[in-house]
Amino acid sequence: MNVLIVDQLSIFIQGMSAGLKNIMPEIGVNGVNSLDAIWHALDENNISVILLDGEMDHEACVPVLDEISLSHPNIRIVIMLVKVKKSALQFYLRHHAIAVVSKNASLETIGQVLRTASCGMVCVPNEHYEDIGEEQSLTRLSQRQREILRLIAAGESNKQISRLLNISAGTVKSHLESIYRRLNVKNRTQAAMMLSLDE
Repeated sequence: MNVLIVDQLSIFIQGMSAGLKNIMPEIGVNGVNSLDAIWHALDENNISVILLDGEMDHEACVPVLDEISLSHPNIRIVIMLVKVKKSALQFYLRHHAIAVVSKNASLETIGQVLRTASCGMVCVPNEHYEDIGEEQSLTRLSQRQREILRLIAAGESNKQISRLLNISAGTVKSHLESIYRRLNVKNRTQAAMMLSLDE
C-alpha cells in the first residue's frame, strides 16, 4: 500500500510517516503540504490511499476531492480531523472520502483505518458525535427502507436484496432513490455510512 499524506505541517508528515513505517513496514509513504502538490505526487507515485488533513480550507478541498474521484477513482481518501463531528463526516462523505479518523487516534488505529480503506471499505471512528440533523435522520425512513439500508451496509446487491425481501429489483431501486433523497446522500457508500453513524 502506498499512502500520500497531505498536511500543512511538514513535521506532522514526517512524524506520521515514521510512525506508520514502524507499525507497517510494508507501507510506502509520501507527503505533500499543499493541495496543489497532490497532482505531482499522484503522477510520480502509485498511490492507493490519500490521508488528507480535513482542517485545510474546505472551499479549496472540495474541487480537489471531486477531481481525484473522477481522475483516480481507485484511490481511497481518508480524512484526518482534530475534532470529529457528524457534520464534517457528512460533508466529506459527500465529496468521496471513504473514511474519517481523528488526528488524536493511535498509530495502530490510523493503520487499521488505512488498511480498511485500501480494501474499499467504509470506516468511521468510534467516538461521540454531535447529534445528526433531523433532515438526515434514519427516523425519516420507512421500516422497509431501513431493512434495505441494512442490507446495503452488509454489501448486498440490488438483486440479492430483491431475493431476500421477495420484492422486484425495480422496487429496490425505487426505495434506494427515496433513501438517497431522504438522507441527502448520493450513493450506497454514503447511505451505509449514515446507518453506521446513526446506530
